[in-house]
Amino acid sequence: MNVMQQTDALIEAIETSSEFAQYHLLQKTIMKEDVYNRLNEFRRRNFEIQMNPQVDAINSSANLYQEYADILNRTEVKEFLNAEQRFIRMLRKIHEEIDKHANINVDFL
Repeated sequence: MNVMQQTDALIEAIETSSEFAQYHLLQKTIMKEDVYNRLNEFRRRNFEIQMNPQVDAINSSANLYQEYADILNRTEVKEFLNAEQRFIRMLRKIHEEIDKHANINVDFL
């Protein structure tokens, strides 16, 4: 098999994994309940807080979590975020293994 065939096999393995299936199932669930837009607002604002060195991240994050507690404490949102974390962790491990063996010189960075 060539590299592109192996890539297709990897994509198929990812798409048939339990992590992928659970992530997408739970994503559809919260999208139906119209929670997804509000969750994305929270995530966007949290990202901005974390990336801004001029902001007190601890207090700002605490305030943000309090503001969005109504959705963050919902069971389906917690389950979705956990599934998303498992899926991303799997993808990160795949990327780490590829990077480890690719031996690409990035000293210029």
